[in-house]
Amino acid sequence: MPVTVVQIRRYPVKSMAGEYLDTVELGARGLIGDRWYAVEDAAGHVASGKTTRRFRRHDEVFAYGAASTPDGVVVTHADGSTWPSVTRRWTPT
Repeated sequence: MPVTVVQIRRYPVKSMAGEYLDTVELGARGLIGDRWYAVEDAAGHVASGKTTRRFRRHDEVFAYGAASTPDGVVVTHADGSTWPSVTRRWTPT
C-alpha cells in the first residue's frame, strides 16, 4: 500500500509549537532535531503538558514556538518576542 507524506512537522523544544519542514533526516530515534531541547523548572523537572515522574505540567510553554536555524534553535513567544538561539541539547534518560 503506497504512503503519501502530506506534511512534516518537527518540534525542536518539547511542548512548544513546532516547525513545518520540506525535508528532514531520520535517525534511529526518529526525526533528527525533534524534541532535542526542553525547558527545565527550578526543581529539575521537564516542562510538559502532563505531570509524570519526570515531567511537570507548565502550560506557559504552550505560548512559545521553536524553529531550527543554522546557529541553534530560536524560541518565539506568541507576542513575537524571541529568545536567542538555544544551544544546550536535552538528553532524555
